[in-house]
Amino acid sequence: MIAQVLISMGILSVFIGSILVLIGSSMSSGEGSSEQGYNTARYQTSDDSEHVHKGPEGVSARPEVRGAGIIMLGPLPIILGTDSKSAQTLILLAIVLMLMAFFLFR
Repeated sequence: MIAQVLISMGILSVFIGSILVLIGSSMSSGEGSSEQGYNTARYQTSDDSEHVHKGPEGVSARPEVRGAGIIMLGPLPIILGTDSKSAQTLILLAIVLMLMAFFLFR
C-alpha cells in the first residue's frame, strides 16, 4: 500500500517537474537581450570573426557556475560536484535518502 503511494508520488513529481521546466524555458526564451541594464561587448578573435557578449552592467563577463548531482543506485549514492560546498550538501541529502530508504523499506 505505502509502496503504491510512493510510486504514484514519484511519478507525479517527475511529471510536475517536467511541466515546470517547460514553462520556465518558454518564459526565459521570450526575453530579449535589449532589456534595460544590459550592455553589448564586441571583440574579435584571431580568426577575424566577431563575437558578441551580452551581460548585465557591473557583472563580470564569466560568472562562476556551480553545480552538483547525485545518482542513487539503490542505497548507494554517487555524488558529482563542481565545488566542495555543493558536494557536501549532496552528501547530507544522500544520508537522508539512505535513512529514508532503510526505514521505509526494511
